[in-house]
Amino acid sequence: MDTSKLDVCFGGFTPMALGDGVSSRWRTLEAEERARARRAQLEAVAAIEAARASEVRERVDEAGAVWRYVVLDGAEVRVERCETRGPRLDVPAEIEGKPVVALAADACAFLPTVEEATCPDSVISVGPCAFRGGKSLREVVLSKALAAFDSDWFRGCPNVEDLTLPGRLAKLGPEIFDLPGLRTLRVGATAEEVEPGAFAKSRLERIEVDPSNPFLTTDGRALYRRDGRVLVALAVPGPEYRIGDGCRAVAKKGFSGFACLERVEVPESLELLGDFALSRTGISSFEAPSSLRRVGEKAFFNCSNLEEVRLREGLASVGANAFTGTALRELRLPSSVEELGHPLAAGTGLTYAGAAATFSIAAGSRLELDEAGGLYRKDGSGRRLTRMMDQGARRYVVGEGTLAVDEAAFANHAGIVEAVLPEGLEAVGKAAFKGCRNLVRVDVPSSLRSIGDEAFLDTGLASLRLPAALARLGANALVTRGAHHGAEEPSLREVAVDAGNERFYRVPGLLLERTGAGRSRVVLCTGDVAVVRIPEEVDEIAPYAFNGVAGIRELHLSDRITNVGIRGLAVDGLVELIHLDLVEPVFGHESFDIRFPDTDRGVQQIMLALSVPDHVDAAVLFEHYDNAIINGSSFDAESDRGLRTYDQAVRIVERLLDPVSLTPVNRSMCDRALRCGIEEICVDVARHDDRKTFDALMDLGYLNADNVHAVIERVAALQDAAMTGYLLEARRLRFEQAAPDFDL
Repeated sequence: MDTSKLDVCFGGFTPMALGDGVSSRWRTLEAEERARARRAQLEAVAAIEAARASEVRERVDEAGAVWRYVVLDGAEVRVERCETRGPRLDVPAEIEGKPVVALAADACAFLPTVEEATCPDSVISVGPCAFRGGKSLREVVLSKALAAFDSDWFRGCPNVEDLTLPGRLAKLGPEIFDLPGLRTLRVGATAEEVEPGAFAKSRLERIEVDPSNPFLTTDGRALYRRDGRVLVALAVPGPEYRIGDGCRAVAKKGFSGFACLERVEVPESLELLGDFALSRTGISSFEAPSSLRRVGEKAFFNCSNLEEVRLREGLASVGANAFTGTALRELRLPSSVEELGHPLAAGTGLTYAGAAATFSIAAGSRLELDEAGGLYRKDGSGRRLTRMMDQGARRYVVGEGTLAVDEAAFANHAGIVEAVLPEGLEAVGKAAFKGCRNLVRVDVPSSLRSIGDEAFLDTGLASLRLPAALARLGANALVTRGAHHGAEEPSLREVAVDAGNERFYRVPGLLLERTGAGRSRVVLCTGDVAVVRIPEEVDEIAPYAFNGVAGIRELHLSDRITNVGIRGLAVDGLVELIHLDLVEPVFGHESFDIRFPDTDRGVQQIMLALSVPDHVDAAVLFEHYDNAIINGSSFDAESDRGLRTYDQAVRIVERLLDPVSLTPVNRSMCDRALRCGIEEICVDVARHDDRKTFDALMDLGYLNADNVHAVIERVAALQDAAMTGYLLEARRLRFEQAAPDFDL
């Protein structure tokens, strides 16, 4: 529906240019003039702050008030402090024949006897807390030239009940009602916008608008646009209110928050109820005029007393949560309705299925509610399931002749377990079943051509068949609850692809999609095999494809994979072997076999190595492998799941002998681990009768002439003659220590 003719913005209230050329030109020129005036004032305020001030001077007026002030650049005056014992405070317009343009911070603060305070129109700047602590202050008139309002000016002034706002204040906000005792409010000539909900805390008994204001007017209870066509906000609360004749729209939060409001009379001219228009009010019934065309989002939200709503033909649109949190017993929509938000009336107890349903749409509408609570839309392209209204449904069969399940049609449905899609249906829309945690089965027709983004995100889907006709599978469409959050295993473990599908195919454990130019991407790992081999044509892993998948013993992949989506390879648990094929040889290697240790640190480092990088990189894998073997202890000090000394030493020695991608930091840590524990390491190596590792330790220089004697003594203490003899012979051959050893 075209709302431009109403000259209203439902994000609040903002005048817009009218449709005819003369009015548009007049409003444009006027807006430009207002903008120039505001810029000039901002410049003037900045000049005051930058001006050179004289020494503090003092003046006593006729009422006995003492004014301490400074002269700015010899031309203007800023009041620094006032002292008076009288009931009235009139800030002077001039001192020494110079205009008073500013009040400094705390200038008129803590005056216990002052009941009325007036600022002259020369004042354009008021400092922080200017009137604070005025316990007796009741009435305040601010300058017509002032363009800002700060409730902190009146901090600790609980009795302010009558306030004339700054004359150049353009936007009214809720901070006005930080003054809890405010009962009378006077709005200036240039106020043109009201922030939605600004009057929600109002306890006003009276409101006035400067008669020269070209934007706003009032009937004494509410603010309207000047021409009366838009009710901007109810300002003076009460048990009932009648919207003025000729009003065509209630702006966003126009009545919102007034629990005392029990009855609203609506004129026949009203066309729009804005978002939150009557939310959290005390109304018990609402009868729409025949002119009403749109009910905005949350228009009656949390109107807990609302039991009856009568809507008439002509209504075209009802926004999401329009009747949520009400006490509606039934809701009948006219046939003119074309758009319904979702949810429409959550928490009301309305029923949508069966002959006794308390929600219905009159015959003849483009929208149709079936017996099971499914809402369909008829348009030029055919029939579409737009929303599952019945939240109690567990199994739903989509009606014959339906071409599509629309975006978010079942989103966050708490009860649905199974959905049957009919032959002829071509599309499942974006987020169609998103968040249906109990959904485990969807029967897919052979006619299905498209599944939208996030269509089955966060569901419990266990199996799915992709027909030969399917040509599009949207982003994260098959990321089930476990795959998304990783807190449990993904539920989707069976994915079949019909013969003849040109885009999608299966290999053991994987669903893949051809992306063109002979390349493919992994869409999903089903986790139904222990050895997963990613084909060489794959260069991309979709987000969450492996996330949460447990039980993979071997993962074969390639550094051809240059694009890994978020948590694309985030497997759960230990992968015993990661085999990496290389596009280009690295130091003579065409592939690597990496076996992380079976420790809690090993599992953590696998997770980091696979889930964080956005591509497959041998250097990253080795860095995390090195972290796992260097930090051999368990996270739990009392656990025995750490890496044993022998196993750690063997792995470190292997890395030092073939230090591919070994970072300087990790090399240093490996070196320290061997040097600091060489005797204990050698004892463990001897226990394992591992002569190969002894040779490597000597080749690398960790077992040397300086420590070999001590090592031989420790090994001899094991009473292992063979290993002791082997070390003695090694000492003779390598370190030229040939003297007989009678200890042996």
